[in-house]
Amino acid sequence: MKSATAALFLALIAQAGDSRWVERLAFWARADVQRIEQRVTEIDAALKSLPEPALINSSSSIGFKTALDQDDSEIWVEVTLPKTMPVDRVVLVPALGKGASGVLAGYGFPTRFKIEAFDDSGAATNVFDAKGLDVKTEGCFPVTARFASQPVKRVRLTATQPWTRDGAPVLALSEMFILSSERNVALGATVTSSTSNELPLSWARRNLVDMVTPLGLPTSPRSSSSFGYHSAIANQADAQKSVTITLPATVPLDEVCLVPVRMTEVPLWFDYGFPVRFKIESATAPDFSDAHLIYQSTPNKRPQSPGSNVLHLPANQTPARYLRITATELWKRREDFIFALAEVQAISAGKNIAFGASVVASDSLEGDETWQPAALTDGLAESGSIISLPQWFEQLEQRRVLEKERSQLVTERLKRIEQAQHTLVNGSVITAVSITLISGVLLWRQQRTRRRDAQRLHDKLARDLHDEIGSNLGSIRLICSFASQPDSTLEAMRDDLLDIERVAAESADSMRDMVQLISPRRSTHSQDWLTVLHGLTERLLRGHVLDCALPSAPLTREPDIETRRELYLFCKEVLHNIGRHAKATHVRFQLRPTAAGLRVEISDDGIGFDDQAGSAGHGLSNMQERAHAMKATLHMKTQPGQGTTIQLDVPQTARWQSRKS
Repeated sequence: MKSATAALFLALIAQAGDSRWVERLAFWARADVQRIEQRVTEIDAALKSLPEPALINSSSSIGFKTALDQDDSEIWVEVTLPKTMPVDRVVLVPALGKGASGVLAGYGFPTRFKIEAFDDSGAATNVFDAKGLDVKTEGCFPVTARFASQPVKRVRLTATQPWTRDGAPVLALSEMFILSSERNVALGATVTSSTSNELPLSWARRNLVDMVTPLGLPTSPRSSSSFGYHSAIANQADAQKSVTITLPATVPLDEVCLVPVRMTEVPLWFDYGFPVRFKIESATAPDFSDAHLIYQSTPNKRPQSPGSNVLHLPANQTPARYLRITATELWKRREDFIFALAEVQAISAGKNIAFGASVVASDSLEGDETWQPAALTDGLAESGSIISLPQWFEQLEQRRVLEKERSQLVTERLKRIEQAQHTLVNGSVITAVSITLISGVLLWRQQRTRRRDAQRLHDKLARDLHDEIGSNLGSIRLICSFASQPDSTLEAMRDDLLDIERVAAESADSMRDMVQLISPRRSTHSQDWLTVLHGLTERLLRGHVLDCALPSAPLTREPDIETRRELYLFCKEVLHNIGRHAKATHVRFQLRPTAAGLRVEISDDGIGFDDQAGSAGHGLSNMQERAHAMKATLHMKTQPGQGTTIQLDVPQTARWQSRKS
C-alpha cells in the first residue's frame, strides 16, 4: 500500500512538471525556498557590478606549457625579475587550452602546487603552499597568493601534483603576474622551466609574462557614451596618423599602456583599429626637439596583436611631459584603413598620470560623437571603467565566490523541492480502491502518451529521412541519368561518380549522426550528442577558421531525445547557411548550460544581411520553426557587411534527465 501510494503521487508530480505546484502544497518549505530565491536575487544584482572573464583567446598567444613527454622529475617554471623588487602578490591565470575533450578553461593547471619567492641571496620563502590540499580551479578565474611585501628576485611555481587529465603530466598557465603594489614587475622578465612545449606564437616561455590572458580587459562594468579615439579613414595602409598627449608635469615614465577597442558588432574584432606598426616617443619640449624613442616596430619587428588585452610597453624611467603615438601602418578594416585606441595610460610610480590629460590628434573621425580624441584619457573602455590590476583580481575573486554561492543555492533549492516532493508522497494516505482506480487511469494515459510521442517522433524522423536522404537519393538518380547518356565522356562520368560519392557520404553522415543523436543507449564506444554536434560543425565548415566551444564535460541535465534532434537540425541549418552563403572566414560555435537550460550562440564575420528585408529561402523560417518546437527563444543580430550572430536559448523541460555518472 505504501509503495503504491508513493508511486501514484510521484506520477502525479511528474505529470505536473512544475516545481511551483510542489511549493504551493509544501508550505513548510516555502520560507526556505523564498530565502534562497531572495539571496539569489541579491547575488545577481551584485554580479552586474563585477567584471566578467571574457573566456576567449583573442590573441595568438595562449600561454606557457611544459613538454608532454616530461619525465618523472619535478615540474616547475620560474620567473626572474630584471632586479630585486618589493613584491606583495603573485597571481596565476589558468589557460584556456585545448585538451582531449575540446577547449577547456583551466587546462593544465596543477591540482597541488607551491609558490616560492627568492631574494638576492637565494633564500626561499613559501608564499603559497597547496601541497596538502587539492586546488579546485573554476574556469580561468585567477588564483592569488597574497603576502607581506618582501624583496624578491625570483618566483618559482612547482607542480607537486600536476595536471594529468589527458594522460601525460603537464603544467600550463596563461600568465604569471608578480605585483609590486599596483604594477606587474614580471612583464618581459626572464622565464625558465623544467621543460617547455614551444609552439610558434601559441605556447612559449615568453608568453607567461606578456600580460595576455583569456580574461579580457581589466575593466569594471559601467555605461559609457564613448569608445575612444578613431582617426579619419584612409585609403592606404602607410598613411601616418598620430595622437599627442600633454601630461600635467614632467615625470619619469615606467611604462606606456595601449588599450585596444573591442567592437562587439563584429565578433572577431577584438582590437579594432590597433595599428599594425607604430612608434611611441616622449619629450619634455612641446616641439619634440628632444624626442626619446620608447618603442618602434619595424618591418622585422612587427608587434603581436594584443587582442582584448592591454599592451604594456616599458619606458625605463624616461622623462616625459609630452607623449606621441604615431601609427606607421594602419589597421585594415575591409576596404579602407584606420587607427583607433580605447585608452592610453602613462604609468609613473604606479599611477596613470595621463588620466584627464589633453589630447591632440593629426585627424579624427568626423560626425560621430562616440569617437573623440579626449576619450583617450577618460579612463573608459567599451566594457567599462579601466581599473588597476589589484582591483581587477579582487573583483574577479568576488565574482568567483558569488557565482559558486549562487550555484550552491540553486542546487539547494532543487534539493528542498525534491525533499518536499518525497514528503508529500510519503505523507499521503489514499484508499486502496482510489489507488487502483487512479493508477489504472494514469497507466492508460501514460501508455497513450507514449504511443502518441512515439508516433510523433516516428513521423518526424520519417520526414527528416524523406527530406534529407530522399533528396540525396534523388540527386544520385539524376546524376546517374546524366552519366548514362550516349554522349557522356569518360571524364564526365568520373565527375559524376565523384558527385555520387559526395552525396552518398553526406547521406551516411546524416544517418549516423541521427542514430547517435537519438539513441537512448550509451556505451563506451558510442558518441555523446555533443561530440556529434562538434563533428557536424567541423564537417560543414571545412575551410573556415573555427572556434568550437562546447562543454568539455557531460552536462548534469541531458535534453530529451526530441530536443536533441531539433537542436541538431537547427545547428545544421545555421551552419549550412554559413558555409553556403555567408562568405565568412572565422566562425565561433558555442554551446553552454545556463540556469534555465542551454544557450547556443553561432557567429561569423561574413557578409551578413538585412534581416528586415526578408529572405527568398526557407532557412530563417525553418530556424524559427525549430525554435518554436523547442519552446526556445531565438535572437538574430546582423547587418550587411558586419557578420551574423544567432543566439538560441533552449529552456529545460520536465523530460530532461540527470546524467548518470
